[in-house]
Amino acid sequence: MESPTRTEAVLRHLKERYGADAIQFYDNNFFLREDHARELCERIMPLGMRWWCEARIDVVNSYSDQTLDTIRRAGCAMIFFGAESGSDWVLKEMKKGITTRETLELASRIRRFGIIPEFSFVIGNPNHPERDIHECLAFIRKLKVLNPDAEIIINHYTPVPQRGQMYGNVEALVEFPTTPEEWATERWLRFSMHVAPEMPWLTSRTKRLIDDFEVVVASRWPTVQDIRMSNWSRRFLKLLSSWRYAVRFYAFPVELIWAQRITQIRKPRFESL
Repeated sequence: MESPTRTEAVLRHLKERYGADAIQFYDNNFFLREDHARELCERIMPLGMRWWCEARIDVVNSYSDQTLDTIRRAGCAMIFFGAESGSDWVLKEMKKGITTRETLELASRIRRFGIIPEFSFVIGNPNHPERDIHECLAFIRKLKVLNPDAEIIINHYTPVPQRGQMYGNVEALVEFPTTPEEWATERWLRFSMHVAPEMPWLTSRTKRLIDDFEVVVASRWPTVQDIRMSNWSRRFLKLLSSWRYAVRFYAFPVELIWAQRITQIRKPRFESL
């Protein structure tokens, strides 16, 4: 890992020379050690920058309250976590090394420090897609009760083409491109971006449920990452979607899709910050 001294020096240079006031740390090893994280935050605190980073749920859960408070005071606004699933059996199959209990514990605990957790989920387990989806949606709802500010990123499960190593034993179900030219086509670009991937284990009805739920959640809680969105746009989306979320009616949210286009809501899954 880069030393806290060097990271602080680089950020100070960016701030003093170019007026930078915020930063994204794209490194999922960023918070591997508590002593390293605490020293880094103590060093960059005087810079007054706001920042976003990535971390593991189990690692941050192990931090003391004092360290989490130091992270907050250093300007941390949001942390991205790979929650991946709302089912322990799926997490075990994935060899993720965490449990759903740990995710819920972190969601509740980190709220006390004013840091927004951004949880990413991969839905559509090849072995039991229906069970996986329903359990995951129920888990997200439970998570939102504990921390309404938590941001939710939903992806369809799309296998990485690793021969003999693909999760879910799907090697015989997906025929990947064999040339760079084919990988560069629109279909496979959309596949790699998790945009409407065509997976043989997902029925159109099941896939539609995932997509519709994502639309409702994104409307009910518009992302804070969209700094361009006006207050009236946020209120409009929340009002329009609240009844659907309350009664668990996600099907065919055409009015929300239309409203999202009108308000030009930002979509962190595709645009990041």
